[in-house]
Amino acid sequence: MALIAIASAKGAPGCTTSAIALTAAWPRPALLVEADVAGSSVLPGFYQGQLPHDRGLRQLAIAHSHGELTQHQLRENTLPIFDGAEDRYFLPGIPEAASAPSLRDLWGPLASLLAALESGGVDVILDLGRLHSPVDPREAILTVADLVLVTTGSRLPDIYATRALVNARVETAARQVTNHALLVIGAGRPYPESEISKQIGLASVGALAWDPVSAEVYSVGAKTTRKFDRSHLARTALTVAHEASRRIARRRTDLGTEER
Repeated sequence: MALIAIASAKGAPGCTTSAIALTAAWPRPALLVEADVAGSSVLPGFYQGQLPHDRGLRQLAIAHSHGELTQHQLRENTLPIFDGAEDRYFLPGIPEAASAPSLRDLWGPLASLLAALESGGVDVILDLGRLHSPVDPREAILTVADLVLVTTGSRLPDIYATRALVNARVETAARQVTNHALLVIGAGRPYPESEISKQIGLASVGALAWDPVSAEVYSVGAKTTRKFDRSHLARTALTVAHEASRRIARRRTDLGTEER
C-alpha cells in the first residue's frame, strides 16, 4: 500500500486531472485527497458544483484543533468519486486560498492519519497542486510520501519551471528528493519524455497522453462515452499507475519497509 503525492511547478498542466485519472486507474482501493492550498477545483469542476462544500480538510482542521482528528472523522468527510466504484473516495480541499492558513497545523497529523490507512488496504493519492519553494507548507506529507510525482508539460516553459523547482528542492538543506519522480503530460509536444527527464534530472514514471477531450471528464465533469475506457488518457493512466505502483514496491524493498 502507498501514499502518492502529485504536484507541479506551475498551476498547469493538469495536476488535478492527472490525480483523478490515476485514482481511477489505480490497481488498489484509493482515496484522493485534494491538498492544494490554492483552493478546490474538484468540487466545482469534476462534481460540476452540484455538492455543498461542507466536508473536507477545513472540517478536519477544526477536528484537530479540538483533539478529535480520527479515522472516523476522515471517513465522515469523504465523498464517493466514481459511479459504481465502491473502493474509490474523495476528500475535498479548502474552498479558496484564503483558508490555507487554517491548515498550517493539520499537515503533520494528517500525514500520519493518511499513512495509517494502509492497515485497511487503502492507498492515498494527494493532489498538491503547485509546490512552493524553497519551503512548502506541506513538507510533512512530502517527507512521508512513498512517491512524489512532479508533473510537467513537454514545452520549454514547463520544463524550465520544473527544473528550477527540482533544483531548489535538491539544493535546500534537509530537502529529501529520493522519493521524487517525473510525470510528463503530453510527451512529444515537442520534446520526448526521455529528453525531459534528462534535462530535469528526475527519473520518469511515464507520460499521460495529451487528450483534451477525455481530460474534460475529470476537469469539468464532461459525460463519458462507451469508448472512454479505451481513450488515450485512460490507457496511459493505467500504464503510469502500474509503473508507479511497481516503483513504490521496489523502493520499499530497497529500504526494507515493505509495510509501514
